[in-house]
Amino acid sequence: MRPVNDIFGCNRGSPPNFRADIKAALGELVGMAIFLFLALSGVQGGLEAPNSDPSGQGPNPTQILIIAFSFGVGIAVALFICGAVSGGILNPAVLLSLMITGNINWLRGILFFIAEMAGGILGAYFSNFVTANQLQGVNLLSPGFNYAQGFFAECLLTMTLCLTVLFIIVDKHLLADFAPFVVGSSVFICHIIGAPIDGTSINPARSFAASVVTGKWTNQWIFWFGPLTGGIFAVLIYLGVKVLTEESQEKALLQQAQNQAILENTKTAPTNPNSIAPNPNYNNISNNADNFHNINNV
Repeated sequence: MRPVNDIFGCNRGSPPNFRADIKAALGELVGMAIFLFLALSGVQGGLEAPNSDPSGQGPNPTQILIIAFSFGVGIAVALFICGAVSGGILNPAVLLSLMITGNINWLRGILFFIAEMAGGILGAYFSNFVTANQLQGVNLLSPGFNYAQGFFAECLLTMTLCLTVLFIIVDKHLLADFAPFVVGSSVFICHIIGAPIDGTSINPARSFAASVVTGKWTNQWIFWFGPLTGGIFAVLIYLGVKVLTEESQEKALLQQAQNQAILENTKTAPTNPNSIAPNPNYNNISNNADNFHNINNV
């Protein structure tokens, strides 16, 4: 894997490189198109599986598993393909969290957002074409769930995904070299949880692209405000943990320095009473004391 600072735009404080930004944005566009083509096509196959739900209004466990697997593996494959070019962010909510934390400059962030939206629409159209204009997978609230439940589900699930990226990849965790698998696993479990609620968005570009192709826009705001709010919450948690961690590290370093100083003093201090050097003024002090005693006796 490339260094994290290279993957996520540019080193902090370095001037933007417009040519490199355009190249990375094109990689993001291609990656997003591949991701949604694979994921939405997988959803199509999953929803065509027999439905064991007596009401016929919700996916059964097998369908949920197929949908989650399609998105989890789809994002992993896309990351392997475009990760060397753009880093494979492939999500406006994750992009927002990286921009706020300063891991991506704002120029590149804007270009990435445009690329993700365009790539998502392109991938959705490809999926719609190969499925004979029968694209499914539009995010809609399932019967029995209200707006608040849908919003908070999207918010919390997206927050989980963004925290995965921030703590594992940005902080160069040992698992950062396996970023496609880590992100894919996070996306997989998020879809297992969210699919029965609203089909799971956690990605505004994914929801927008499917709605553009199908013309279905019901409750679209949930799939924008929910994930973007989750991305902001993830940043707050991430920065809060970083502050607490830095304070703990400073205290640990201070304590270590104090212990080292005590250890050095202990090593240099004499431990044998016989090794203590005699005071050169001891005899003078003794003579003065004797003289003082004799004067008092006069």
